[in-house]
Amino acid sequence: MNKLNKIKENLKSDKKSIVLSGYFDSPNYVEFISSLDVDGVWLEGEHGPIDFKDIPNLSRACDLYDVTSIFRITSHDYGLIYRYLDLGAQGIVVPHVSTKEQAFNIINASKYHPIGSRGMFTSRRGLKIPQQEYMDFANNDSLIIAIIEDLEGLKNLDDILKVDNIDVFFVAPNDLAQSMGIANNNSKDILNQTIDASIAKIKKAKKKAGTLTNSNNIDKHLNMEIDLLLFDTNQFIKDGISNLYNKIKK
Repeated sequence: MNKLNKIKENLKSDKKSIVLSGYFDSPNYVEFISSLDVDGVWLEGEHGPIDFKDIPNLSRACDLYDVTSIFRITSHDYGLIYRYLDLGAQGIVVPHVSTKEQAFNIINASKYHPIGSRGMFTSRRGLKIPQQEYMDFANNDSLIIAIIEDLEGLKNLDDILKVDNIDVFFVAPNDLAQSMGIANNNSKDILNQTIDASIAKIKKAKKKAGTLTNSNNIDKHLNMEIDLLLFDTNQFIKDGISNLYNKIKK
């Protein structure tokens, strides 16, 4: 069960990772998405329908194709973080990371001694592995993504970037726009400038950056050498259906 985390390996070799997101709650559909040569599947435990009982089978569906299972959780809660990992998640995404203390607490909850104080339990990823070997494996293999999506997080970004063992600092546009008081269709230039400056700061600090991308801005994000690119599968479906509908109606 101790397969290597594909995105962790990509990050080590400076290879970009492509991740698909959506409100997936079916292992069958996650298996299909995983078969499309993506690096990871972003599973929604914050905005989507995922419950604790769903985590093992959703992560297993990713395992079939050696795709990293990434679960966005709801908060920085200590027990919540390691419970997702205990149930088989290879990666967790923690929203609204706005202070250095919050970032440190995430690592404390997600890593075993000597890095942190994650509750001691051998997850299904540790089956047939001696306990001490599993602890070392889990510390090295678990993918930790911190989302920067508030004005407070931008203000404290320099300090947050000093916290070790966070694999990706992800700048999220939608909540950031809300925090900045920007409506969806207004002042996009200011929002994009803020996102670009934040990503540049992350890269300058020699850390790994991630953000949400789409067909309109993918070239820019590739040129910025962003390490983790998240695509919304629902948007692909909507665009595909819209294109088909427009052709039929011509």
